[in-house]
Amino acid sequence: METKAEIRKRILEARKGLTKEEAVSKSGAIVQKVIKTPEYEEADNVLLYADYNYEVLTQGIFEDAVSHKKRVYFPKSDLLTNNMEFYQILSLCQLEKGLMGILEPREDMRFRYKFNPKEDTLVIIPGVAFDISGYRIGYGRGFYDKFLVNKRQLSTMALAYACQIVDEIPREAHDIRMDKIVTEEIIYSFLRL
Repeated sequence: METKAEIRKRILEARKGLTKEEAVSKSGAIVQKVIKTPEYEEADNVLLYADYNYEVLTQGIFEDAVSHKKRVYFPKSDLLTNNMEFYQILSLCQLEKGLMGILEPREDMRFRYKFNPKEDTLVIIPGVAFDISGYRIGYGRGFYDKFLVNKRQLSTMALAYACQIVDEIPREAHDIRMDKIVTEEIIYSFLRL
């Protein structure tokens, strides 16, 4: 079996191989699937990510969520602790470049509401690679696994291009399985045990 590092390198290369047009088209198909899921439709709170480094584009989800009066939160990461907190965003203008150049809530925002876990929440998660059992590889710092460890009441949905799906990812005890993975081709759903 490939190591996480080998899978990460291979899938990042495949993802970078997508043209801008392909990324926009595939992301559009993924967004349309997401907004029709019961998890999204029923969520009052959506924890979203700002796409980075050829990830699935999320602006369409943000716009739909805001138009349906959902509260949308974006993560702010702390490199020293490898932890992140989510803050409500009303406009994409409230984001600025943060850790690794990823857009995150501005430091000086006056309307920065910290997220407190609620059951009516959908966490939309990025990643580098995902397997057909619902596990993911991120960039290696464990931000999402740490955030989710005591918040399993939240519904999780990962977004990925079909080229990011692999048969199996090596697992560690702290890895958290996604409830759903949405690609442009198919939605993978996993039952919680």
